Amino acid sequence: MSSLYHISTETKKRISKFRTATARSDSVEVQVIKIQPKPSYEITIDEADEEEVNEVSSLEELGQVLPDNTPRYVLLSYPMTTRDGRKQTPLILIYWKPMTVVSQEWKMLYAGALEKVRSECGVSKMIEVTSGLEEEEDIQELKEQIES
Repeated sequence: MSSLYHISTETKKRISKFRTATARSDSVEVQVIKIQPKPSYEITIDEADEEEVNEVSSLEELGQVLPDNTPRYVLLSYPMTTRDGRKQTPLILIYWKPMTVVSQEWKMLYAGALEKVRSECGVSKMIEVTSGLEEEEDIQELKEQIES
């Protein structure tokens, strides 16, 4: 069975480079991944707002740079200190699925490619976010999910 989705070698290299470069990072690092529209359905790094995304240094800023009306995958390197005092930088995949997405096609495309992206990114955790991360309690809930 052939897959509807394709990840180019260049995108795979960029994901791998991100994983390696952020393994011991002291700040939040983000890489946004999207699916190209018909006919290719190629999974790529979202370069449209890459400059803004590179400046994200907290979860509060993340919601401001992601689109309001289309899903995305966010590869997040999140430095934290565990309860026993060890420093960790887990790699987390956030499935950004805001409530304002109206296109059923986009919802289905992103849901269908989720496992492929998760597998390619080699993340330790996957979190689905449907809020806009505009409220403090939404951000706090995301932090708790990351740290649990």
